[in-house]
Amino acid sequence: MQRNWIGRSEGANVTFTIEGAAGSPSQNTIEIYTTRPDTLFGVTYMVLAPEHPLVAALTTAGQEAAVRAYLEEAAKKSDLERTDLAKEKTGVFTGSFALNPVNGERVPVWVADYVLISYGTGAIMAVPAHDERDWEFAKTFALPIRQVVSAEKSVEKPAETAKNDEAEPSACLPAYGFAVNSGHFSGLPSAEAKERITAFLEKAGLGKKTVNYKLRDWV
Repeated sequence: MQRNWIGRSEGANVTFTIEGAAGSPSQNTIEIYTTRPDTLFGVTYMVLAPEHPLVAALTTAGQEAAVRAYLEEAAKKSDLERTDLAKEKTGVFTGSFALNPVNGERVPVWVADYVLISYGTGAIMAVPAHDERDWEFAKTFALPIRQVVSAEKSVEKPAETAKNDEAEPSACLPAYGFAVNSGHFSGLPSAEAKERITAFLEKAGLGKKTVNYKLRDWV
């Protein structure tokens, strides 16, 4: 119980650059904390907590009214209500896109109240194929779901064809096994892929190994 109270986890802080005009990188970036950098190739959207300081800057003119209304509703809920796993997922698209640091893919940036500003950086990368909350959100808003972890190494496809031969899974899949659809990291066991992708991010100046804590009420 004491270990759970401290909530220590090891992962990486990862920097996503916001897409600017004509698809070029802008000056804005979103930093996220993840315990699973090995699943970066499975990111299909990002989420900011309603209180995140970048929400206003990333909200486009066409989405301003919808985002403002959502923020007002989120402000009425407690953290417990917002993170209740049984409740229906809600959210709103900011109108902006971020660029995935491992493959350059553009992913939509959403605001959703299931992300709390008090944990990590108040922003997440969403990997719906391997996370129940992200899965439910992706299903609710018809967002893509890409498998990047397989229980069996033998199902791996060649890296050059993986992106063109993705089948959306019919259920949320186990989060540990072997990397698939993950470029030249495909085929690696999850633990090794985590270390290798973290090292890749550090070398590129887009991430660093990090220890995080989530302090909780004692009993």
